[in-house]
Amino acid sequence: MKLKNLIYLLPFSVMGCVGLEQYPTNSYTDANFWQNEDNVRAALNLGYNQCWSWDYYFSNNNLSDDAFGSRHSENERNIATGQANTSSGRFSGEWNACYQELRTVHTALEAQDRFTVDEAFKTRMIAELRLMRAWTYFRLITWYGDVPFFTHNLSLPEAREVGVTDENTIRQFVLDELDAVAAILPKNTEIPAEENGRYTCGTAIAIKARVYLYNNDFENCAKECEKLINTTEYGTYSLADNFDELFKTGYYGPESIMTIETAYEGGIENIRRGWSPGGWVPQSIGNRGVTSWSPTQELVDVFRKIDGSVADDTDYGDRDKRFYSTIAYNGCKVEVPAARTDLGLTTDADGCYTCWTDPADQSAYGNGVQNDAYDGSQDRTATGYYALKNYYAPTIDNGGSSLKPIMEIRFAEILLNYAESKNEMGEMTSEVWDKTIKPLRTRAGFAESYCNYPGGDVRQAIRDERRAELALEGRRVFDLRRWAVMEDATIRETGASFLTSQATGAPFMDDGSSIICSNPYNMKYWFAIPQSERDINHNLPQNPGW
Repeated sequence: MKLKNLIYLLPFSVMGCVGLEQYPTNSYTDANFWQNEDNVRAALNLGYNQCWSWDYYFSNNNLSDDAFGSRHSENERNIATGQANTSSGRFSGEWNACYQELRTVHTALEAQDRFTVDEAFKTRMIAELRLMRAWTYFRLITWYGDVPFFTHNLSLPEAREVGVTDENTIRQFVLDELDAVAAILPKNTEIPAEENGRYTCGTAIAIKARVYLYNNDFENCAKECEKLINTTEYGTYSLADNFDELFKTGYYGPESIMTIETAYEGGIENIRRGWSPGGWVPQSIGNRGVTSWSPTQELVDVFRKIDGSVADDTDYGDRDKRFYSTIAYNGCKVEVPAARTDLGLTTDADGCYTCWTDPADQSAYGNGVQNDAYDGSQDRTATGYYALKNYYAPTIDNGGSSLKPIMEIRFAEILLNYAESKNEMGEMTSEVWDKTIKPLRTRAGFAESYCNYPGGDVRQAIRDERRAELALEGRRVFDLRRWAVMEDATIRETGASFLTSQATGAPFMDDGSSIICSNPYNMKYWFAIPQSERDINHNLPQNPGW
């Protein structure tokens, strides 16, 4: 969705607010505000703008065992390693962002009788706003469990006294809302190209599938997935042919179901709302000295050889094709943005330079201008690896920002959700496998023998496939949380740690122990209710474990 006015915020959007303590936003608008069609459309765009953010999309990787964070991502690193307290900026940031979005949505919904727009647009817009609200409440209950729940803007006194609603009640509201809007929104095949990125009925169904999956309701998850796999009632979706191109130019293709949008006018030199990959791509093309997080050796090892065998740690040849689109490793080729004329890198005929993450190799071959290799600081890779997924050089401007939309939900996830659900229900068959896992492995370039229905531990095979396919898309942390619940329900009840491991790096990084990251993962199940909110409202409880 090329929302040129995505950042042209409404007057009420610039008013300061913290979490629930806020005045009703309609007090900042005049009586005629909603009678201007541009204002109404800007309200919708603001809802999209606030609905999700690229920084949390990427920093969620740092909350899992797929990545390890540096001092430049302190909030997530402290949460992941069990060193955070209830005043963590991520806890309050997530909370505030969600309730700010709810404020925007409720302001628009409460004014709908005053909209001066085409009736068809109005109906669709209201459905989109309701989807945003459902998505935002889903986001809240996923991280915090029981939270304040309301369907209108609260007054200041109400905001200071509101209690929490059971997460199951909120979840049912979310599912009901998604059901309702799925009957209103158009299919992906019914919208023109200039509306790409706007939510469709397929988006609603895909979110429903995710809601059920995260609650380990496999029966209902499978039913929602079947609506997108076996019918075209809610749109037409399929896997992209080329995995690498999918993350470069395929963000509006047949695999895409929900995107995080950018805003620009004309081209890469006019980015109005973009995102910066500089904190995790190789530093020679990134922020040149500010690495936020690095992929772990554990993630690298998930990507097998194309014959299905497990690769040695630094054997980077003939691997799963997804590996080369996801991980920057020692000796790999990385495309240099044409707009970054300040880097001084030597490139080949394809505009690529060779990235050296091994200090010895960079010293020997780096021509004195590269700064990718580990140097003992937290400004470079901590593991010997950088991330490449979603990086696409032609979309990078001269400041290092990208205008490429990011896929939040894609059809591959639906196939994985379905495969897992059917397996957990005891209904996995070769037919289910052949329509879900097999096409993913085939696209990844594996030999036919590895693509076929396996024996042995099918659950682990599905989980490993999910990790490889969705690597560095921010999904892993949610999978670990729900798997912990499935295998030990007391984790959810007590808020105890659910992720305990040690991040490791490539063997060339140290004395051979491969233990680069001093603090092991030790993440609690729930996010803490922000202490700043509880200071204002004493009716807010604290989550278990805090």
